[in-house]
Amino acid sequence: MSEYIPMQAEIVDIDIESPNTYLITLELLEEGADFRYLPGQFVMISVFGLGECPISIASSPTRRSLQLCIRRAGKVTSGIMDCLVGDVVGIRGPYGNGFPLDRMMRDVVIAGGGSGFATLRSLINYIADRREEFGKVAVAYGARTRQDLYFMQEYKSWQRADMEVAVTVDIGDESWKGNVGLVTSLIDSFDVSPGSAAICGPPVMINAVAGKLMDRGFHRADIYVSLERHMKCGVGKCEHCAIGPYHACQDGPVFSYDRVRDVL
Repeated sequence: MSEYIPMQAEIVDIDIESPNTYLITLELLEEGADFRYLPGQFVMISVFGLGECPISIASSPTRRSLQLCIRRAGKVTSGIMDCLVGDVVGIRGPYGNGFPLDRMMRDVVIAGGGSGFATLRSLINYIADRREEFGKVAVAYGARTRQDLYFMQEYKSWQRADMEVAVTVDIGDESWKGNVGLVTSLIDSFDVSPGSAAICGPPVMINAVAGKLMDRGFHRADIYVSLERHMKCGVGKCEHCAIGPYHACQDGPVFSYDRVRDVL
């Protein structure tokens, strides 16, 4: 199938993750479609008549469903969130590269900030389903407020998979009994040896977490970052996602930190 022509996909389930974010489950309608992907890859999703936008895949390839986490941020994402179960959208992809899973089979730190955590959910659930292939795993996640936290119903299942999970918010309230502060404040508490790491979030957060990990003995080449950029074509033609000498849609969105440290 052409990489320029979207496949049709039906929305079969919608979960509300936050006031402005939905987790949608899709079923491809193309007969015989072989949709294979890795944690960290993305798709271009389209609402017919409105356009298309890039969205990271939030589900794990170890599970049957294809899930995307949609945050209302513009015309296309608003159009997706206005859809109902049974509506049909377009999907192109998957595009980009994923996390190098074969090089991460040791102790792993996963750190996400804000909506960037949706990208990491795919990796977390992949590791949970193949837990025996990895060492100790620690997950750090930060959001602005409790209402902005994603996937709260899944934290206990990750802990049951022998993962350490720590969550923080920037602004607490009377209903929040957990950590208040930056994601970096969670890293020191983790009982992991220097191994590999995966980070997704704003550039300032990526640099801060990477710096904290390097202070603990992690090597820059073993820290993998997923860079979210405004990708328009998905195939390296439009230049919208240029990061220094790289195109996020083809050279990324997952990079080793040593490659992009100076262009963040």
